[in-house]
Amino acid sequence: PMLANAFEWFEFATFAYLVDPISENFSNGSHVVVWFIFSIAFLCRPIGGVLIGALGDAMGRKPAFWVASITVVASTVLQGALPSYRAGGKEGGSVGLALLLVLRVTQGLGIGGELGSSVIYLTETSPRRFVGMTMGWLSVSSGMGFLGASFVAALLNSVLTNDQIVTWGWRIPFLLAIFPGVIVLYLLSTIQETPVFENEVVANRDNNNAAGEEADAEQPVPRRNGIDAWDGFCRVAALFCMLSGAAAFWYVGAVYVFDWVRDRDHSIENKHVLWIAVFQNTLSMPFSLAAGYATDRFGLKQAFPWAMSACLLTGLPVYALLYMNATLAVMLIGPGIIFGVVSGVVGTTTSLLASDLFPPAARHRSVGLGYNLSICMFGGLGPAWVELAKSALPLAPGYFLALTAGMSLAVYYLYGEAMLPKESSLSRSD
Repeated sequence: PMLANAFEWFEFATFAYLVDPISENFSNGSHVVVWFIFSIAFLCRPIGGVLIGALGDAMGRKPAFWVASITVVASTVLQGALPSYRAGGKEGGSVGLALLLVLRVTQGLGIGGELGSSVIYLTETSPRRFVGMTMGWLSVSSGMGFLGASFVAALLNSVLTNDQIVTWGWRIPFLLAIFPGVIVLYLLSTIQETPVFENEVVANRDNNNAAGEEADAEQPVPRRNGIDAWDGFCRVAALFCMLSGAAAFWYVGAVYVFDWVRDRDHSIENKHVLWIAVFQNTLSMPFSLAAGYATDRFGLKQAFPWAMSACLLTGLPVYALLYMNATLAVMLIGPGIIFGVVSGVVGTTTSLLASDLFPPAARHRSVGLGYNLSICMFGGLGPAWVELAKSALPLAPGYFLALTAGMSLAVYYLYGEAMLPKESSLSRSD
């Protein structure tokens, strides 16, 4: 599951880091078109989360995970083999753009299911007293995906000329993805079904069937999933809001910030910015594990608001500092160190929060919907929102990070904390 998660984030980050050459190949240099296609994948993620989540709740976590992963692997590798304006002329560019859109749609569907599958499989197979560290390692795998993408992009910009990157170099990370992709699919074929699904979901389903056969036609069978439709809707809505701060920080904080700085100061070389991104992603990983230890030590109900408070207190000040003086030293401290630490911390706590909100019988599709909706609205579309607002508000990205983190904390304290089960407040010593 962790390798699959790293593969997912590698591809998404690769596309974001290579916006320039991709736009030259498919949209005559228009970043707007490429970012739109990037966003389309996010719009499809909630649909994939529900469809593959329903499969996971009905047939098991393992088959759902495998279906999601093979979709992601195939659509990723094929992107590197598309015709384009540089490899096919005008007709090739038009066909390539249409096929790129199709592949991003199928990839979004697959990743929407894969994300929830990773979180749920690991939380359901990990001992509760170490589940925070397990989520920490899952967050590390996300960081490895971002690190791999930023490293490849930085390496390409360092050893190839711009013309070589635009002509063929951008294809390399997509085509090479076939090797880790095959490994991911093989490893997923060897994993076992989660005990929670076999012991609780299947057992409850059998009990419900038996009760239905014995019950009188006018006497309803007792509800065994722990939540009804309205409660389930409220929990999905709460998850959507509580994850907004993390989703925005991952994309508007950790990724979009580099594009924002380059747009403001064209004298900063792209390769320098990308190496700072490599440093940021490297730094995030040990802090993901530190957050996992803190979650096990103090409990999720304390660790999650700490993480969101870090988002609230750092996003706007870092963007304000960059707005005043975007030197390489400032970028190393702000997007490099501060955003690296915070992005590592928030991934650990949000994954566990998502899983804990729902009972096992409805967990896969509920997490798939709520998690992916939040990632879509505040993460994937986050750069688009701030692009629309930055002409009127130069610090729009910083305000966006503060607003979403504030909403996460408010909804958590008003509604979310009470929805979490008792074990969410337990520490390792309890």
